[in-house]
Amino acid sequence: MEDSPKGPATRAGLTPGRVVDGAVALSRDRGLHTWSQRDLAKALGVSTSAIYHHVGDKEELCRRVVERVVAELDHPDPRLGWKDWFRALLFPARARMAAVPGSAMWVLMHGPTFASLVPIMDDGVTVLRRAGLGEQVGMAYAAVVNCALLTIAAGDERLVKADDGARDRSRIAGGLKEVGAGSGGASELGAVAASFTEDAAVDHYYRYVIETMLDGLSAQISR
Repeated sequence: MEDSPKGPATRAGLTPGRVVDGAVALSRDRGLHTWSQRDLAKALGVSTSAIYHHVGDKEELCRRVVERVVAELDHPDPRLGWKDWFRALLFPARARMAAVPGSAMWVLMHGPTFASLVPIMDDGVTVLRRAGLGEQVGMAYAAVVNCALLTIAAGDERLVKADDGARDRSRIAGGLKEVGAGSGGASELGAVAASFTEDAAVDHYYRYVIETMLDGLSAQISR
């Protein structure tokens, strides 16, 4: 809603927190990047200038939304073994970040530059150093976390840009069956794609990716 003689420029009780609440709600429903400030202003019954006044532009709104998302991530006990620590951090993270499509890619593109993540990063580096990674702790932490975020982000893109994620995966499975008749490789991959119509299968794949990364670090530590 634009400023006009007949339209409200502000609403009584509007606060930055309420603006971000509205942005989070739109992001959960549509994805982080598929709504505009005009959409948010309409949802809140205010003008776009009121949104800008209380929070800022769309870039700042997105940052505030992602800040809310990452603040809900678990902070595992640093006394855990390093593998269990990463499992405790990343396994629950998929559901929380996938609930706001686009948030995982935002962190990949802009970095984990939030105060709530600093203690998590400190503990992650600590558990990896304790495991024996030495000078490679920063690289190892980034590799595991970025791999998890990329896997979440890939699912987000499918939901945001496709009409139906499950139907799209079914088309992939059918296409592999058609072009790979008699191919063992195409058959195996088609079965995986078909299974992704169920969230449990997507979560199983996500955890498999993380476990594979952790096993790779184990091998590096052993060497």
